[in-house]
Amino acid sequence: MVKIIGLGPSGAALGFLLGSAEVEERVGRYFKACGEAVPVETPLISREFVVDKVRRYRFFLGDRLLGEVSYREPRWYIIEKGAWIDYLRSRIGPGSSDGVVVDARGPYGSKGKKIVVVMAYVSGIRREEETADFIFPRNHTGFYWIFPHGSLYNIGGGFLEVEDPTALVREFANKLGGRIINIKGAPLTVLPEIDLGYNGRFRVGESAGLIYPLTGEGIRPGVLSAIALAEALRTKNPLETYRRRVEPIVKQIGLQKRLLLAASAAIKRGGSISAIADGSLLRDYIEENLSLRGLFVALAKRPAAAARLLSALLRR
Repeated sequence: MVKIIGLGPSGAALGFLLGSAEVEERVGRYFKACGEAVPVETPLISREFVVDKVRRYRFFLGDRLLGEVSYREPRWYIIEKGAWIDYLRSRIGPGSSDGVVVDARGPYGSKGKKIVVVMAYVSGIRREEETADFIFPRNHTGFYWIFPHGSLYNIGGGFLEVEDPTALVREFANKLGGRIINIKGAPLTVLPEIDLGYNGRFRVGESAGLIYPLTGEGIRPGVLSAIALAEALRTKNPLETYRRRVEPIVKQIGLQKRLLLAASAAIKRGGSISAIADGSLLRDYIEENLSLRGLFVALAKRPAAAARLLSALLRR
């Protein structure tokens, strides 16, 4: 039997998959500041927790539209995350540990640079349906987001250089003409160090560093890592099996870390992300499918920008 410390997305998903576990930190409604969006194919998300859908993403640099990515059908679900995690928790039967421990404490167990991310539920604004916006300010490394959430909007932001973005998010919501219903902040690991643990003591989700640095997306990699570990625990060499199964996520995170640091350096020198606002690149960005090949294909017609990005990446 397994002991799970922390019952956020990855810990609750792991307990749900195992059926029973010794658990810690079951009390209280789960909260983590994020857009509460997951790709439609994300495992373990039942439709009863879906409150909205997204089929179009728009990207802005300040007030200027950089580009957009649209799909014929909704590509992401917006979920009631707290209710979904409560459901997973309720399906975990009692158990006692036989020595295997899983750290699923999210940012409280992870290694690497953390920032505070703030989100607010906002009423009284009207925007285009099934559309999510990412707004990149010119003077910070990070972004604001605007995601639909049923009759409300989920608006938030996080930035590498800002210790507490609460005032910035309030100002941003006020400019949209909305009324803030609730606003909260939480830590987020933006430059994670991967640590999957060792035999007998494992890590999943953000606690293992499995969170995408460029978007802050943690639900999908958290669920996928829980599935990978649940399957690996049935094998003769669980750590090696687990490592193999999450390797694609780990590689994507490594590339995104380098890009985030390169973007931060460019902004400090007065640059912006506008030079790489290519349609295919934006699609890869939201699909968490970035690659160096894709980056340089997108930059092929912008040799100066490509040279600057390559230089920044090689210094990392």
